[in-house]
Amino acid sequence: MTTYFCMRHGLTDWNKASRIQGIQDTSLNDEGREMARKWAKTLAQGNFECIVTSSLDRAKETAAIINETLKVPMFEDSRLGEQDWGDWTGLDNTDLQKIKKQVKKQEYKGFEFRPPHGESRNDVLMRACDALIDFSEDHPDVAVLVVTHSCVLKSLVYALSGLEFMPNEPLPIKPYHLHRIECLDNELAPGQFNMEL
Repeated sequence: MTTYFCMRHGLTDWNKASRIQGIQDTSLNDEGREMARKWAKTLAQGNFECIVTSSLDRAKETAAIINETLKVPMFEDSRLGEQDWGDWTGLDNTDLQKIKKQVKKQEYKGFEFRPPHGESRNDVLMRACDALIDFSEDHPDVAVLVVTHSCVLKSLVYALSGLEFMPNEPLPIKPYHLHRIECLDNELAPGQFNMEL
């Protein structure tokens, strides 16, 4: 059984400005780098044998800072990248208010939520599941730290919790926490979500 401990990258300037990043390749800001250094101290208490990261800079940088302490092999997988938000990439909360009806209509589609010219949450879920299952085939019986993105984490946790990603559902995930997912016989199963980092 491969055990994944999944987390989000550190803070970026776009995060602070509440701008949608999607696949836009942004870097950590100083606060985000400090977050990663702090997390490294906590994560050093675990027995991680490797790190898998999204190929976007903000995730890779978070993983690299943590790995200055962990010193384990690191792998990249673009399938763990953030959702492509298409035409909504770069929008902030003020912009989203202007298209509120359009956004709300999409939100009530659950996993089929799809920004114009972007990808759906279901697309994100499928590629993330494939990435974790494929990695476990080559790395059985190891503990893996996964550095990824908000929508990847939400898609996995909602699905593994039996939820439909609808606005009226209780939010099963807290920001900047660690989420354990098990992979056995090519199937993912929930472990423990929202562990302190």
